Amino acid sequence: MKHLIFILTIFVLVIMTSCKKFPDLGKGYKLEYNSRGDIGIVNSVNSYLVYGHILEYTFDSTFILVAERPRDSIQECTGTIPGMTAKKCNEAFEKSTFLQYWIINKKEKSEYSLDTLAELARYSNVYGPFKEDEFLVKRKELGVPDKLKFTSK
Repeated sequence: MKHLIFILTIFVLVIMTSCKKFPDLGKGYKLEYNSRGDIGIVNSVNSYLVYGHILEYTFDSTFILVAERPRDSIQECTGTIPGMTAKKCNEAFEKSTFLQYWIINKKEKSEYSLDTLAELARYSNVYGPFKEDEFLVKRKELGVPDKLKFTSK
């Protein structure tokens, strides 16, 4: 009986998440659930540009702005604390106020490179992650219109 309830729960969750329709962000960019069940941003070849938990986003014909909380920013979610449960990780994640910001310029050519020293994959038209003050400076530098704002700000 417990096995049947578990299977039905998984089935309902899959149905619920697959029914969620996200807006088209333009130029092949879209929101998509990642392997952790968080919403990230992928490009036209389905490579994740922003993998973490997107809390807020806004976009126009040129830019996508993202406020994100990556799970690996929360110590309880890094897998380094013995005995940490998924429930405790999720509780710590929900309580966290950590945010980082990204800017994607859809009009720039998106070229992939691998920074072997830092072991990071990067795209030439993706800027971040930034702290809020750095984000505001880069936003101005890139010419992001003032009218493009997050709804909570």
